[in-house]
Formats: sequence, structure tokens, C-alpha cells
Amino acid sequence: MTNKRVSRAAAGLAALIFFFCIAPEPQLIQITFLGDIMLGRGVNSAAARSKNWRPFETLSPITQWADVLAGNLESPLTIAPVVTSGYALCAPPNRVEVLKKASFDLVTLANNHIHDCGDIGIEQTRASLQSFGIQAVGPNPAYVIIKSHNRKLGFLALNDVSVGLDLKSIIPIIQSAARQSDLVIVSIHWGSEYQHEESMRQKVIAAALSRAGADIIIGHHPHVIQPMEMISRGSQKPPTLVFYSLGNALFDQHGLADTRTGEAVTLILGPGGAMQYSTKTFEIDPNNGVILKILE
Repeated sequence: MTNKRVSRAAAGLAALIFFFCIAPEPQLIQITFLGDIMLGRGVNSAAARSKNWRPFETLSPITQWADVLAGNLESPLTIAPVVTSGYALCAPPNRVEVLKKASFDLVTLANNHIHDCGDIGIEQTRASLQSFGIQAVGPNPAYVIIKSHNRKLGFLALNDVSVGLDLKSIIPIIQSAARQSDLVIVSIHWGSEYQHEESMRQKVIAAALSRAGADIIIGHHPHVIQPMEMISRGSQKPPTLVFYSLGNALFDQHGLADTRTGEAVTLILGPGGAMQYSTKTFEIDPNNGVILKILE
């Protein structure tokens, strides 16, 4: 088995094409992923000052064409009290409007902050998202299937931060998703904060998820961008694409300058099962999380 690391520059200049076992369809399907999204603290304050606050608007040239726009939501949307120690990222339920205005279709909840306001907070978060037609995946390792242009996209959300991932219990779930989907996408909260390279544990987990049937792995939690890798699955299958960390998407994070750069990953599924991907980086305002400009 050989793995190949791919530079962001190469990915941006020329999208690579792979072939997945998807029935031929004339329509193109675009799936766009963003990293960590936080709607509390300074982001919440900025949203409260404007009735039409659109922090993702700068990304609209990328996101407006997405059939599925997804990100990792680190903020429970709730009025429930904080039950954890340390940083709490809770936000009022009405902040879901920020996601709706940006046309998010799906958010993952499998992360180390979704429990900041307890089980009630999670329930209220799900209810808020559902009321605006946004699909939630996680925190439990169950998958959802989204149908787009007669193709089935399986999404699974996992968390390896603070709780530790039980791969033995996860692998059968991924295998089940693979049997019912044309494409399996795993979103995973993992790694160490502010580290620009993936850890050995991330690599081990990625390899296990790939063997189980994950076609795409989207990582987050480090708050900085980490490398992309292709994991070979032999001559009969295309490689698994692993984006170890997309960095922040909407976060009022000061400190390291690299936390102010996020990445958007776009997959385009074409006729005959062809797929191409591209990446774009963008700059974030550390005070309120607003995306200032697309970099490359």
C-alpha cells in the first residue's frame, strides 16, 4: 500500500480525477466542506449587532454552487446552562440563522464542545437546525444518507478528541454506510490543536477508516490547516482522499496567525462516477470570525 501526500498548490491548480462506483448520471454534484464553526463569544456579539450578518458571504463564489454545503459546528445552539469547565462555545438558538443565510445543508456535531451545555443543549441544537432544514450528523456515530441527483451520499461524524475513538465499533458502521451509499464521507474531529502536521494517531485512524470503506475523510479540531493525503486501496479501488484539517471556518480566535486561515474543499461528482476536487484558502477576522477574502 502506498500513500501520497498532495500539496495544496497542486490541488488548486489541477483537480485530480478518480472513479468511484457511482451509476452514470448526467448531472454534476458539488459538495463543499468547511472546518470549525463557532457561533458564540465574539461571533455571537457581532451577529447581535446586525440583523443581516453574513460572515460567509465572501465565500459565495465557491459555496453558491454546492448541492451540499457542510461544516463542523462547535457551538451548541441553546439556552441551557454550561455544564463543562474550561472554554464554553455555546450560542443562542437563533444563531442558526447565520448558517441558514449561508445555505448550509449539513453540520457535524461530533466534537469536544457539543456537550458544553449537556444533553439538553444537544437536543436544542438539533431542534434549531431542524427548524431551518439543516441536517445534523453526530455526536453519536450513526450515519445519514443524503440523496442528490439520484445518488446516495453517506455522511458519518466521529470524534477522537477527549473521548477517544473506538475503531472496533466504528468500522462496522462505515461498512454499513458503504453498502447503502455511492460515496462515504467521514467527518472527524481529531489531532492536536495548532499542529501543522498530522499525528501518527491520525494516520492510523485514517488508514483504518479507509480500509472500512471511507472514500473521503474531512478532518478538523487543530484550528490550523494540515496536509492532504491519498491512501491507496489497491488497483481495484480509487484512493481515499484525506484532508487532515481544514482549520477554522468561523472563529474569533486570537494568538497564532495561522488560526486565521481556513480552507474550503470542494468535490464535484460527474457522469460515470468521475470525481474531481479542489481547495481554496481564505482569511478570517480574528475578532468576529468574518471571512475577509479568498487567498488561493
